[in-house]
Amino acid sequence: MTIDTDFHSHVARSSARQMAQTAREKGLRMLGLSEHIFQMSEARPTLQHMPDEGPLLSFSAYSEAVRAAAQEVSIETRLGLEVDFIPGLNEQIQAFLPGRNWDFLIGSVHEVDGVIILDDSVTNREKSEARWLRYFALLRQAATCGAFSLVSHPVRMRIESAFLPPTLDEELERLAAEAARCDVALEINGYDVLRYTNLVRRLARACALHHTPVSVGSDAHYPARVAQAHQLSEEILREAGIHEVRIWRRMEPEAYQF
Repeated sequence: MTIDTDFHSHVARSSARQMAQTAREKGLRMLGLSEHIFQMSEARPTLQHMPDEGPLLSFSAYSEAVRAAAQEVSIETRLGLEVDFIPGLNEQIQAFLPGRNWDFLIGSVHEVDGVIILDDSVTNREKSEARWLRYFALLRQAATCGAFSLVSHPVRMRIESAFLPPTLDEELERLAAEAARCDVALEINGYDVLRYTNLVRRLARACALHHTPVSVGSDAHYPARVAQAHQLSEEILREAGIHEVRIWRRMEPEAYQF
């Protein structure tokens, strides 16, 4: 496995140490931890409608746990956060971000116009296609808002909307072009790679076409799922002609070839 970093993982259901230990055992050299902002006790009142995924953490406790894991396990860790992008709440949400010594910030769209993606399965073709288009509009806004290092799981809407818009590839290209313009990475997400492999291939082709930086993250919520789709992710990227993965340190982009 030549992609040896994972820049999307969560600690609420285990711990930073357990995630780092598994990453080391799987041969990774670096783990980017990125708990949801709605799992932070300070931000929970603003995002109390989001699903609870485990015990809440304070920003300081989370940061200390991530930094301590690097020392305890002897693997380089990077401190990140997965931040919801929600029109009408973004100013409040992003007010929690300054002064935390982040290495990277993930912008995520988990809800569309007040409906959480996981809570609503859309089986009507017209409604499904419209929901996809609205999702892409929000992803483009997240990519261009200036707050994030990368935008996560750009094809995750597939979890609720069975019917793809006929303009899907054009929408992926619009997103890739906007992300490239703003020097924001798009994510090859391990959860989606395993479930919607063909859609991720189409995303990778759009990124290659527009020279959009890409990140690779497992979206692991349990230690066993760290790097859960790295081999297939690498195959998809190579097929598209992409041979570079973006990572970050103190919000500054870095990259390596694979």
